[in-house]
Amino acid sequence: MKIVQRIGFGYKMLWSSSKWTACCCALAVVAQVAWHFMGIYTPRVVIDQITSGADPLRFVMTVGAAAVALALAGFLRAYTDRMSNNATGTMGIFRAMMLKTNRETSIDYAMIDDPRVKKIREKAGKAIDSNHAPALNIPRTTVGLSVNVINFFLYGGIILAVNPIIILLLGVSVAISALFMSLSRKYERKTREERARLRNGVRVAQRYMGEEARAKDIRLYGIDGFLRSFARGSMRSLLKAEGSVAARDMRTELVSALLILARDGAAYVFLTYLLINGRMDLGEFVFIFAAIGMFSTWITGINQRVSELLRATSEMADIMAYLNLENESNSGPGAPLPPRGEAPALALRGASFTYPEAEKPTLKNINLEIKAGERVAIVGNNGAGKTTLIKLICGLLRPTEGEALLNGINSGAYNYEQYLTMFSAVFQDIHLLAESIETNVSQSSEAATDPRRARECLERAGLWEKTQTLPLKEKTPLVRRVNADATELSGGEKQKLAIARALYRDAPAIILDEPTAALDPIAESQVYEQYAELMRGKTAIFISHRLASTRFCDRIILVDEGEIAETGSHDELMAAGGKYARMFALQAQYYN
Repeated sequence: MKIVQRIGFGYKMLWSSSKWTACCCALAVVAQVAWHFMGIYTPRVVIDQITSGADPLRFVMTVGAAAVALALAGFLRAYTDRMSNNATGTMGIFRAMMLKTNRETSIDYAMIDDPRVKKIREKAGKAIDSNHAPALNIPRTTVGLSVNVINFFLYGGIILAVNPIIILLLGVSVAISALFMSLSRKYERKTREERARLRNGVRVAQRYMGEEARAKDIRLYGIDGFLRSFARGSMRSLLKAEGSVAARDMRTELVSALLILARDGAAYVFLTYLLINGRMDLGEFVFIFAAIGMFSTWITGINQRVSELLRATSEMADIMAYLNLENESNSGPGAPLPPRGEAPALALRGASFTYPEAEKPTLKNINLEIKAGERVAIVGNNGAGKTTLIKLICGLLRPTEGEALLNGINSGAYNYEQYLTMFSAVFQDIHLLAESIETNVSQSSEAATDPRRARECLERAGLWEKTQTLPLKEKTPLVRRVNADATELSGGEKQKLAIARALYRDAPAIILDEPTAALDPIAESQVYEQYAELMRGKTAIFISHRLASTRFCDRIILVDEGEIAETGSHDELMAAGGKYARMFALQAQYYN
């Protein structure tokens, strides 16, 4: 039943892409069976007409009718064959890529780093990106299998009417061929993961050497020789592994060829004996002779198609496993959110978090209350757990122990997508769309973008003057890798654009994770002067390594080794003389 479901899913994807192409798969079966049969039956018609001494008119009409039927079957077969062979794979790959992309953008953020999910996602990606994508060509494979099965029974019945021994002879030889083929396929499946690992190693080496971001390191540290050696070693191992598979396939082909020679030779000798002894006329001899030759083809085809279908359905299972992953968050009705624009109160109670397969928790027993409209700074050394804490608050991650709350209600009680609308965030890693600056601000289509609002956000983020120096101003596209006439923003300009995005979203809670890390101190100071106004009426959380930048916040929280070590205002923490005061003094000496 599982195989049937996987085949059905393959046709479902094709049907959703092109209903006519799916219909052509059914027509292709009829057309191919008819074309092959007419191909071996037409010569018999011609010979029978000649040997029976048919008059010219009857000869022309009979043979002409057979020729027309053969031509029509050939035309229908050529058209449907093109549709079922060429279009199904392309459409299947396109549809699978779209479904996979939709799944990747809708899956819970917390599941992305789950090793189990990563493995499922990797298998699905390999099934879609593999050579010829067998899983996405299931309609084409089933067409071929159907043609072979129908012809097997059709031609088998014809041969059986002559002599059952011929069928037995053909069956034994095919069984031997099937055994060798099965052993080859078993070895291919056994080594698939290892060969995939080797291919991945080659791709990683090639990608590493070709990435612009790696170019400086490769040249400055002179590691190009090492990388080439690694790539050659990986390629040699891959070629050896693929060669073992190819050698077994060649052995199978050789055995099949020898068996075909033996079985067809014996069958032809027997038919010749019947013809010579008058137990078969010439037309029937030619017809049965051709049928025997084709019969072995259908049996071999069945073996091959079954093997292909088993592999295809196995890979389709990998695709379906990823597409059918269920989110752990609440996707149904949830608790009502606060009124739009009302700053929320946020809290963590006894919250701990451990990343999958980590040896120790990143955060331990965090108790934190952030009042509605409060501006809080979170500081600490690298790896202290600051960003993880933020992700717990905004719902991207769920505490492994304890709970995260919004207005006193557990975040899991809200609809996940609605809960995320409560936050505007600027993280350290900023990704740009291959669209205009204006569209990058709204993160919507051009038609859905409010140009006036986008301009206001660019002005408030300090990026408007830069846009006015560009040829197309705010309409200038970004990402030169996609758009040849695009402009490239500096690191500081990217962070300003990210801030403009957060302003455009205008959520009641705003999170700034090192938003000025790429800015020089003067530019950073200018941005901070605007923050008090930008955050008015919002609950704001600010993460920074530069402790001087936290003074505009109402409260400062120092996170150390996954725990809240200190909390208070800047003056209070300086007066306490603890770790915050020592860190501040250490940083201040570089500015004094």
